[in-house]
Amino acid sequence: MSSDPSRDGNLLPLFEAVSLKNVQLQQAIRSGNDRLVAALDRELDPLICEMVAYRASEADEIYLQLHLLTKLLREDADDRSCVLRHTALMSILIERYFGPRGLARPTGDAVVSMLDSKPQPAFGDDDMLNEVILSSLPDRIAVVTRDYRYLFANPAMADMLRTRPIDIIGRSVFELGLQPDAFVAMRDALDHAFRGESGDFASRFNGGNHLVSAFYGRFTPLRSSQGAINGAVLTFSDGNVGVNNLAA
Repeated sequence: MSSDPSRDGNLLPLFEAVSLKNVQLQQAIRSGNDRLVAALDRELDPLICEMVAYRASEADEIYLQLHLLTKLLREDADDRSCVLRHTALMSILIERYFGPRGLARPTGDAVVSMLDSKPQPAFGDDDMLNEVILSSLPDRIAVVTRDYRYLFANPAMADMLRTRPIDIIGRSVFELGLQPDAFVAMRDALDHAFRGESGDFASRFNGGNHLVSAFYGRFTPLRSSQGAINGAVLTFSDGNVGVNNLAA
């Protein structure tokens, strides 16, 4: 009787297998070996499927899954079909771990189906997580759930919040470095994203040593493969940073 990776097992070997195979794939791409690229790509897909099908029971494992998909998104940023596929898989993870109670959880078979499916043209470009990542990879990126908690933050965002990416998961956006005078603007931006809207907003974070960094960020809804809004994506650009002294 074969084991079900969605119910038991250890995620770390899967994570390492996907990472190793992906390194080999990136090397093949750089060398221009199209035949090897195609072969490695075929080997990588089932590994990604198995990793996403794994049901994490700890925050560390959830972080590993989200971190690896974000890494794949970054490396495949020039391939729109790959980006759409990876963002759909990320939505599966978000629905599984943070979706409403009673929502049918995607199974391993659903993940396989998602890997094999073609991108759905019904998704609007402004509403897709892949568009945010494509345009904002160098910036600070965070995914926020509908109850205003961090689901994911890239290292740049975590550094701004003066913590580790893994320690951010589940924390309220209002308790990590956000200035009290920016609470209303942050909540308003997130509420607009939860209604399916995208736009810009201003925010202020405590940078330590009595310094406050002011950012102009962007909010975008995070949609599932069925079009349901599961959260919001926030991005903050280095080009829009100002610093003020609290004592001034």
